[in-house]
Amino acid sequence: MNRIHRDLISRRETLRLIGAAGATALAGTFWTTGRRDPAAKASSLSPIVTPQMSCVVRPQLTEGPYFVDERLNRSDIRTDPTNGAMKSGSLLGLNINVTRLNSRVCTPLTGAYVDIWHCDALGVYSDVSDPGFNTKGQKYLRGYQVTEGNGSVQFTTIYPGWYSGRAVHIHFKIRLFTGSQTAYEFTSQLFFDDAFTDQVYAQAPYSSKGARNTRNNQDGIYNGGGSQLLLNVSQTSQGYAATFDIALQGIAATNPAPVILGAAVSGKQLLVAGQNFDSGAVLLMNGEQQVRTSNDPTSPTNMLIARKSGKKISPGQTVTLQVVNSDGSRSNEMLFTRPA
Repeated sequence: MNRIHRDLISRRETLRLIGAAGATALAGTFWTTGRRDPAAKASSLSPIVTPQMSCVVRPQLTEGPYFVDERLNRSDIRTDPTNGAMKSGSLLGLNINVTRLNSRVCTPLTGAYVDIWHCDALGVYSDVSDPGFNTKGQKYLRGYQVTEGNGSVQFTTIYPGWYSGRAVHIHFKIRLFTGSQTAYEFTSQLFFDDAFTDQVYAQAPYSSKGARNTRNNQDGIYNGGGSQLLLNVSQTSQGYAATFDIALQGIAATNPAPVILGAAVSGKQLLVAGQNFDSGAVLLMNGEQQVRTSNDPTSPTNMLIARKSGKKISPGQTVTLQVVNSDGSRSNEMLFTRPA
């Protein structure tokens, strides 16, 4: 069997497997996330096997008086950038997954600006003047991140404290921009299970403030839909962690981001299968652009052929693959292991 014939068989087999993978990814109202999974089983076609991202529409809630558009692009929001001081409190890792719900299909939302802000362990916000405090000029516990190809952002912060009249909460805002103009905005709040918060508040520095006077069912804002905005917090070796999934409606569909569903080596070639590859798509392997890459003429939006990249991967070696379209949108990162 000559090399050309072997290559055609590999492409056909890869495309056949795309059909099954694609149907699974879009079933119901769920989208398979594209985060890397180091435990993915090695095979000539490595599917995405990470947990699914839930497509759930959540209610908007009031912004409140403490939003300040600081434009602080950072993942770790614990410090005050004006002096480097770090707020004390139990570490909280917060992952937010953002999807667009359009025509009953959910896809990861790329390029969304996600702001979060909240009070410190003693109930004080930064950069505001309030009857109880004046923190103008300080910028702790505020920041934003921009969603990438998988629609996710990550923040490192502290478990928020409390103040009179409000249940424990984190504010968040999701925005899309056209140039400098806001094209879409969604604002709401995240809440915490009261029993879990009681355990956290038994520790310093929270315990120094005394017992809080407002629980979830006593908070009028929470009673407007907060039960759909509760974080499922778990304890980690360093503190706490939570993931929150949200689907946004009313966003016009744009060119969808590329998605990698699998890969295979055929001779010197690396075949990458997926969806939404445009004519200017490039392949990154371990972050390095593969220069001899082109769309498969028989299925250009579903297959990229990196003509010299197969020989760069030794049997048993694992590499990270990502596709970047001409508009800058990025696919999930996939770990691909060449069979030994």
